[in-house]
Amino acid sequence: MHRIQTCAVLATLACAGPTPRESPDFHPVDSAARAADHTELLRLHEQARRAHLQRQADWLAADWADSLFSLSRGGVSIGTKENRARSLDGLQEYLDASTFQAWDDIVPPRIRISPDGQMAYVVVQKRVHLTAKDSTGAVVPERTRYAWLSVYEKQAGEWRLSAIASTERPDSVD
Repeated sequence: MHRIQTCAVLATLACAGPTPRESPDFHPVDSAARAADHTELLRLHEQARRAHLQRQADWLAADWADSLFSLSRGGVSIGTKENRARSLDGLQEYLDASTFQAWDDIVPPRIRISPDGQMAYVVVQKRVHLTAKDSTGAVVPERTRYAWLSVYEKQAGEWRLSAIASTERPDSVD
């Protein structure tokens, strides 16, 4: 009886098909391509910094996927091609109203790229110091620490931001 069960298990496993890494669709990425992807993801991260400091919302949106999930403050929003202009306008208003003194990494970004090189995530810890006008028009300083996870998908050979999840807390460090 034990022998029949063992044969049944082996037969089932043999018919189960290849594991994802053995799938004909799986193509591991060589180290040169992985290094190039890592460099490109760092470039996108630096582009986001420059976009904030130079108040260029369009630079931020340049690498967005057609749909972008955003998780923040207990909510989820989905940016799409159809509502991109509205999102971009709101982002530009925020940048125009803010003067950044710092938008700096606390630690270097941590980057992980999937074995097939089609997805990646970037873990960021950042200190942001800015001044902005409040509802009365008074200029108010804001000092915040952010931690976030940016998820990228490779689409047509280009990295596109497809999801971002962020947390924030007041910054008490000078």
